[in-house]
Amino acid sequence: GVLLALGLGTGVWYINAGQFTKVPNLLGKTEAQAKSDLSAAGLGVKRVDRKFSDTFDRGTVMDSDPESGKRIRGNGAVALTVSRGPEVVVVPDVTGRPLEEAKAELVKSGLAPGMVTQAFSQDVAQGSVVSTNPPGGQKRSPDTAVALVVSKGRPVQVTSVVGRPLDQARAALQDLGLKVETAAEEVNSPFPAGTVANQSIGAGSQAATGDTVTLTVSKGPRQIPVPNVTGQEADVARKTLEGAGFKVKVERPLISFGNTVDAQSVPGGQSAPEGSTIVLRTKGL
Repeated sequence: GVLLALGLGTGVWYINAGQFTKVPNLLGKTEAQAKSDLSAAGLGVKRVDRKFSDTFDRGTVMDSDPESGKRIRGNGAVALTVSRGPEVVVVPDVTGRPLEEAKAELVKSGLAPGMVTQAFSQDVAQGSVVSTNPPGGQKRSPDTAVALVVSKGRPVQVTSVVGRPLDQARAALQDLGLKVETAAEEVNSPFPAGTVANQSIGAGSQAATGDTVTLTVSKGPRQIPVPNVTGQEADVARKTLEGAGFKVKVERPLISFGNTVDAQSVPGGQSAPEGSTIVLRTKGL
């Protein structure tokens, strides 16, 4: 009877002891690692509180309830307190560092990477940080957003290649460190066929090394019908031709018999390149 009682008692103790486990050591571990350790011990997370701390790094466990080493029922849950880092943080100086590296440093310091804008820089390499707002060294609350200005590299002064043969234009822009693409469709323009009619980044503009300039190739000027203005007053004839898309030059003889157009360099009804000059001659000797 005594042995039976002892046996029963041992069984009860074993069952009860087996229902408990120790809270693992969580202090100083990252939130993710602490959750993983709890899961491995068969425990869950009741909640996560966040508090400022000058002692524990941001994102690490500074306290737990129950505390590490305490016994807790199996499948129980532990409340974690995670550090938000110091109540005031110093903005790190990330100027000159690659953007992603700078962002990581801000996060590590307890700050948030903010809006990213780009600017040319003579000194800072393309893709690296030129400046921040607030600047490095200033104190801010944790999670403050820090805006970053990233270098586009040294500015390139774009030259005009309009009117130049396509191959020459491409070479000139590539020599500046720019990429060149050609528009799919050619267009009519005052420039000869095969030359550049338009460039997507205008002459005198600033561009970054590696920027792409798209060139549109000219098909040459459109051929359009020339109106017949013979017999019209010169001023009326000029307006008619300019309205049709031509330039006009009026020649008057030394001895003039009025202001009526006697002849035009391209007869009415024939075609001429759009934008070309039609010469008008008034009556006289």
